[in-house]
Amino acid sequence: MDIKETLKSYYHLKNVKLEILDGGYRNQCYKVICERGEYVFIIYKREADTLKTIRAAHMVANELYKKGFPSRVPIQTNTSRNIIRIKRQDGFHNGALYPFLSGTTIPWEAYTRRHLKSMGKVISDMHYTLKPITKLKYKIKNWSDFTESEIKRMQVYLKGVEPWIEKKLHVSLNWKCITKVFKEIITQTKSYPHNILHYDFVRGNILFSHRLDKHIDIYPITGIIDFEKVCFGPEIADIARTLAFLIVDCKYKSERMVRKRFLFSGYEKRGKNALPFSDSEQEVLEQLLNFFWLRDFWKFLVHNPYEDLYLNEHYLRTRDKLTQRKLLDSLSS
Repeated sequence: MDIKETLKSYYHLKNVKLEILDGGYRNQCYKVICERGEYVFIIYKREADTLKTIRAAHMVANELYKKGFPSRVPIQTNTSRNIIRIKRQDGFHNGALYPFLSGTTIPWEAYTRRHLKSMGKVISDMHYTLKPITKLKYKIKNWSDFTESEIKRMQVYLKGVEPWIEKKLHVSLNWKCITKVFKEIITQTKSYPHNILHYDFVRGNILFSHRLDKHIDIYPITGIIDFEKVCFGPEIADIARTLAFLIVDCKYKSERMVRKRFLFSGYEKRGKNALPFSDSEQEVLEQLLNFFWLRDFWKFLVHNPYEDLYLNEHYLRTRDKLTQRKLLDSLSS
């Protein structure tokens, strides 16, 4: 069954026009235009736990939507399901239809202080809203479990390609510092407030309004998408994940300004949740930032030919951060 017939059969959508959207890693996304309006149809990648992942994502997105957040939630089929099975050439896939949310993502060079404050406010409000939720229909991943697994994979991969990293990228891995980061991020976050985390609250998953809210001096967020990485873990990990992205993304802003606008003007001042660390606990945040930049460095290596990385500005800025923090050593003369 092709996509148009699928949409007609499950959702009674007629006269459908499709436009291919950027769907992220291996997901296929389509903008659906029909007489009833505009939607997004996602055909998810085929992996063992895909169905569990989608159900968990829908569950958390729905919890936030019920509390007034602009999270993207699925549309039910004519049989009251929100996930369907689609037969394709390589086998069966899971898919879902969503409303097309207003607003746009912004280019990485276009962040303003008002965007940073808006992101801090909304992630703070999400943490505050999700905190009381203790009973969930579907189980979600535990942050420490999959992070420990991820660390093992990172170590195996990086040690295996270490000679090529030195030869082609002209950096060496400072294993003493890297090992310290890997050991500390799990142990030092155990006592921090735990919560349901979005864990991918970054530029590509956030839609902004172009209209300024003058009362609180921010550009409102009109859409929050991609809840596929939801997990249960320390709030500070969610904060650090977003902050690590912002520091790399905001090439025209100082790191000090990014931290101030996102953490203090946004999360602390305008948001409902208190920052889960004090000035004396900054080291935990710094180690988490180190971890996320190491993680991104690993992802860059896994998904790109090494020779092409010199053309990738995000890779270069991530590499430079790791070098500044002594996790990488430059071998360039």
